[in-house]
Amino acid sequence: MFYLLISSSMKNPLSNLSDNDLIGRYQNELDPAYVGELYNRYALLVYGLSYKYLKHPENAQDAVSEIFEIILDKLKTHEVIFFKSWLYILSKNLLIRKQKKINTEKFMENGELVSLNIQREESGLLQQAISNLNDEQRTCIELFYYQQKPYIEVASMTGYELNKVKSAIQNGKRNLKIFMEENNRTHEQ
Repeated sequence: MFYLLISSSMKNPLSNLSDNDLIGRYQNELDPAYVGELYNRYALLVYGLSYKYLKHPENAQDAVSEIFEIILDKLKTHEVIFFKSWLYILSKNLLIRKQKKINTEKFMENGELVSLNIQREESGLLQQAISNLNDEQRTCIELFYYQQKPYIEVASMTGYELNKVKSAIQNGKRNLKIFMEENNRTHEQ
C-alpha cells in the first residue's frame, strides 16, 4: 500500500522542488519519498478521477494507491516532461481498464454468484464447495462476498497483500465454478 502522510505543521523540504526535479531525483536515487511528494500534490486529483469512473469511495481509494504504486515502477524507466498531464492520462487509461474489469466481475457475480446462492439455499452445495477451497481462498471469498468487504479491507483483515487477495478471490471463484459444474453434471447423470 502506498500512503505517505506528512503533517501540515511540519515543513517539508521536498515541497519546494518542481515535479520534474522530484522525478529526476527519484530516478537517480530511487527514494520513494520523492514520489510521495508527488502523491501529496496529486492524490486528490487521481481520487476525483477514480471516483468518477469507479463510483465507490473505497474502490477510488484503492485505485489511487494502485496507481501510485504503478507510478513508482514506471518513473524508473519513463521520461516524463509534464507529470500532471502524464499522470492524468495514465490514471484514466488504468481506470477505464479497471472499470471494465469491475463491470465484468459484477456480471460474473450477478450471473454466477447469485445463481450459486440460490443453489446453496436449495442444496447446500455451495457451502460444500466453499469448504473445499484452501484457507486463503475461502477466507477472502467469505469476506469479499458474504461480508461485502472491499479488497483493501480484506487485505487489512487477513494480512495478505492486495494482489494476493485479488488472486485468491479470482482463483476461488474459478474453483467454485468448477466444483459446481462437476457436481451439477454428476447429479444430471
